[in-house]
Amino acid sequence: RRNVAVCAILLAMGLGARTYFLTVKDGRICYREVPGSALVDTGRSVSMLPRAEGRALLSQGVYVAGRAALTRVLEDFCS
Repeated sequence: RRNVAVCAILLAMGLGARTYFLTVKDGRICYREVPGSALVDTGRSVSMLPRAEGRALLSQGVYVAGRAALTRVLEDFCS
C-alpha cells in the first residue's frame, strides 16, 4: 500500500498537482500540503466518523492528489 501512495505522490508532483496528506492529530482530522507545510485542523473529531475503517485509514494517513480531490475526501470524512 505504501508503494502505491509513493507512486501516486510522484505522479501528482510530475503533473504539477499539489499533493495533500490527511491524518489525525490529537483526535482531530487534519491535513497538510506535501512537502512539509503545517497541519490544518478541520475542526472535526475522528471519533465522529461512523465506520472504524475510516478512523483506521485516517490514523495511518491518506495521500490525495489535487485540491479538488482533497475537497471531496474532506466532504466524505467531515460531513
